[in-house]
Amino acid sequence: MGNIVREEVGERIRVLASFGPAKIVIHFFNWRERTYKVDSMNLFHIEKDAQHQIYNFAVSAVGNTYQLTFDPITLEWQLKDVVDV
Repeated sequence: MGNIVREEVGERIRVLASFGPAKIVIHFFNWRERTYKVDSMNLFHIEKDAQHQIYNFAVSAVGNTYQLTFDPITLEWQLKDVVDV
């Protein structure tokens, strides 16, 4: 069985996503001048505090899993980490 490697990133990224009334679908993201096509969206959850929400996504692309976050106040996307399996 292969090793699982997790890399913490914490960088802003650009994302192409569709926003519907009940969900967000991520199609592509651009990180370090490379575009990644999202193969599947695996998990979604919202972190909340008293005045703020952050949307968290786990997506698969090119055999890896990427944790992306979206801040609906600033409209900024961030790549939190990459898991290489």
